[in-house]
Amino acid sequence: MSEGYIALAMDDSRYMDLAANLALSIRRLDTRPISVIVNKAIHIKPEYRALFDSIIEAPDEPDIRGAMNKARLYHYTPYERTMYVDTDCILFSHRVEFFWRKLSGQAFIIEGLRQTTGPVFGCSLGVKDAATIRARMNVPYVIVCNTGVLYFERNPQAEQVFNRVLALYRSPERDHISYPFKHEGEYNDEPFFGVVLPAMGIAPLDSPLTHRLQVTTPNMVDGVFDLDIGNVQVLKQAAGQAAQVWSGVICHFCGLAPMDTYFDLADKLRREAGFPIMDRSQFQPVVLHAPQPMASSAS
Repeated sequence: MSEGYIALAMDDSRYMDLAANLALSIRRLDTRPISVIVNKAIHIKPEYRALFDSIIEAPDEPDIRGAMNKARLYHYTPYERTMYVDTDCILFSHRVEFFWRKLSGQAFIIEGLRQTTGPVFGCSLGVKDAATIRARMNVPYVIVCNTGVLYFERNPQAEQVFNRVLALYRSPERDHISYPFKHEGEYNDEPFFGVVLPAMGIAPLDSPLTHRLQVTTPNMVDGVFDLDIGNVQVLKQAAGQAAQVWSGVICHFCGLAPMDTYFDLADKLRREAGFPIMDRSQFQPVVLHAPQPMASSAS
């Protein structure tokens, strides 16, 4: 079976710069092919073309933008076994081979946790309530996940996952399940996967914190990031909770945070390949917040 990595770089050519960094990190550690899905808005620098085994141009869908394009991955991947990786990720370790072998034969897998009550899918832009979603969608739990890394195979069950995510996104349930995300017209994709998978009886991959496929940087208070020895360890502490050490093979620098760390790593990868280093001024941090409801006027 053919197997490989795929990324999305759509709407903004800066995503192509990030995709190049991801590809450089993968090519240091793996011989599997790498593809990127783009749309007509993306300019591809000549030096980037050799990094990718295929560059797939997907037509725009008028009602889909940003992260929700992950719901279209099944129809554009050239592989029988696909590992999708967000462009703001870097592969650190040869141990990714463990996950390729472990996940073989699974239709669709994402790391995550089952949750039945309390806030879910929360970020500065929004939050949802697990019990409300469970009752409304008649599911036993929701899967709290980060869709920065997805694994799927070409088979009817995986195709159904993506089709049902798209159908749910396009249904009247959209705003009950998710909320507007980073760009105008974009929705957070994670709640749709987090509801569809339990509805289909697909359990999340519950990896130990110290042996994860994906390590994310939100709530990070300290970390070790060493490309040479293949080590990423992140000390994370959410409000009101004990500190925990996460380690794994792919680090997802959500929103490129911590930015100095991300750019130092990206520049190292680029110097090794003889590429120009990043223009950091093009990637200024943006803090996004959910719109506040207007106060009602006194009558």
